[in-house]
Amino acid sequence: MLKCLVCSILFMLRSCHALTSPQEQPVIQLEDNVYKTTCSGTVENWGQCFIKAKRTCQEGYTNIEKLADSSGVHRSFSFSCK
Repeated sequence: MLKCLVCSILFMLRSCHALTSPQEQPVIQLEDNVYKTTCSGTVENWGQCFIKAKRTCQEGYTNIEKLADSSGVHRSFSFSCK
């Protein structure tokens, strides 16, 4: 019984860590100076997309396309560097 309780607690702690430390979706280059990233799910938001664009484009960026599905959970962001 104690072994099951310990295993359950360890599983819950590991699950919580995965939710609070999500794996960031990468920025991919579509063509010369055009990039795309996603910030989907309940953990990431539009702010994470914009942060990734700022990291990619040191001199700033221009929005090309900002898409979200009807649920608002699946988000993608295309941009180009200035």
